[in-house]
Amino acid sequence: MRQELSVNLIASLLAFLVGWIGRNLVHHYRTRKPAARVWRLDRGRRVVMVVGESRSGSSRYPKIPEADALAAMNLRQSLSQDLRIHEAATVRASAFVMASDAEENLVVIGGPAQNAVWRLLADRLNAPFVFRQFPTEYRIVSADGSDGAEEYGETAVDGTTLVDHAIVLLARNPFAARSRLVMVAGCGYLATVGATQLFTRGGIRELAKGHDTASPLALVVSVESVGGYVTRPVVVAAVNFIQAPAGAAPASQV
Repeated sequence: MRQELSVNLIASLLAFLVGWIGRNLVHHYRTRKPAARVWRLDRGRRVVMVVGESRSGSSRYPKIPEADALAAMNLRQSLSQDLRIHEAATVRASAFVMASDAEENLVVIGGPAQNAVWRLLADRLNAPFVFRQFPTEYRIVSADGSDGAEEYGETAVDGTTLVDHAIVLLARNPFAARSRLVMVAGCGYLATVGATQLFTRGGIRELAKGHDTASPLALVVSVESVGGYVTRPVVVAAVNFIQAPAGAAPASQV
């Protein structure tokens, strides 16, 4: 009887180990592997999230736009759950220090209207989509200024429906080629937050499967709010591009 008990215990232990290994393999291939393919972080460097600053508040203590704060929280959750990265520094654009932060894995949230670091880095990427300022708004346009190229912006369809668009850039850090640069910003607040759903488990699997994330990638993402319900983001344009070499002069100086 003692022998039978030992056999049962060993069988139970083996079944547990097989189940544990199986669950971890499924988690690896369904979650961690696609997340790693999209994020492509230099694990020897920190992750620094740079958020914009609203025009409200004092010059000494500027407020962080709520959309930027929510977007940063969503991206931190993705890193923590899927890649086991539990430490990511979040700093305001004005507190970003080139000497200590420029070569880290950078996540830049919020566009040129409120985030000077977006302007600094986007100008060094040679990305195919950029924000252009119009009299009353920012819109997303083709960087080469092609006549007839589609423009993307924030549009109120009716009293309850709002459509907004965001740029998502996945590239190398122009100051450290091994480090990652991820940039997310909407024309309005809606798309800044909504676009981060691309980095949820289901979204990041689709992103890794449907796009070449090994090369610099620019996405234009559409987000719709219907009566307060925010739909899943839809990629309406995606272009892999040749990134300007590290150390190249900003486009505005060429």
